Amino acid sequence: MAAAKQTKAPGRQDSIRRILESLEKRYRADFRVPEEQPVLETLIYAICLEDCTFAEAETYYQRIGTLFHDFNEARVSSITELSQVFVKSPFAEWKAFRFRHLLTHVFESFYEFNFESLLRKSNEHANRLLGRIPELSQFARNYTMRHCVGINLLPLDNRMRDALAWLGLGTAGQTPQRTASALKSIVRKNEADRFCGLVRCLANDPLLIRVLDSEKEEDPRPVHEATTAVERLEILFTETARRKRKSTAGGKTAAKKTAKKTAKKAAAKKPAAKKPAAKKPAAKKTAAKKTAAKKTAAKKTAAKKTAKKTAKKTAKKTAKR
Repeated sequence: MAAAKQTKAPGRQDSIRRILESLEKRYRADFRVPEEQPVLETLIYAICLEDCTFAEAETYYQRIGTLFHDFNEARVSSITELSQVFVKSPFAEWKAFRFRHLLTHVFESFYEFNFESLLRKSNEHANRLLGRIPELSQFARNYTMRHCVGINLLPLDNRMRDALAWLGLGTAGQTPQRTASALKSIVRKNEADRFCGLVRCLANDPLLIRVLDSEKEEDPRPVHEATTAVERLEILFTETARRKRKSTAGGKTAAKKTAKKTAKKAAAKKPAAKKPAAKKPAAKKTAAKKTAAKKTAAKKTAAKKTAKKTAKKTAKKTAKR
């Protein structure tokens, strides 16, 4: 049995290495390295991050400082008001509920918004103190214990648990903590942040979420093998690229159609726009005036000639007399 376990672990480690290489090619720009923060701020960020992308968590965290003057104002706010921090999240009310409980517990325990005393406790005592915070999730506790206290843990939430089950690195339906415990001895300590970050990016990919939902409809506990994970990832990413090309092509086609319609409308409007051309009668009037002027001049010339002839005849008659 011991020999079987020894051969099994390197096989899973190789699968994890290949999976992470595939994920890194796609999610390199989305992955975030956790920054060092005070204990309270780390707990708040963990609440923002659970079952969300890194970008969404950063937006929620920054919105707290925008919507509230300080933590005390947030502490006395209603759940409805706090939910505005996590707007568009399907877990907005739960996050708001946990956020307010955290602030209330820390303030009533220390009469200030400071939880740095946790760092002076033993690992076991620190874990117990975090366990006393009402409604705080196991993910937020594990995340804080890893990034503040330095314990080697894999902070997994529900979406990450489902993604790992799809990759063949966990079991569908079990708790995230059991999945993390099973992987703790396989994932290297210096690779834990990279592992969790890339799995988070995959877990919140809309295409994978749709795949997981469709699989759950057919089988509540589908079984996948880690050895086929890279191939299935390539199919998933190819499908994503195909959809993007299709949507881009559709957008270009729609733009062309819009441009054609606009051109047709413009062409249809051109005759109406040439209304000034209706001034041609004025040109005709001018031509008619010129013709009338010419006739008048001709009449005047004829009258002058007639007058000259009459004058000559009169002169001749006078001379005869």
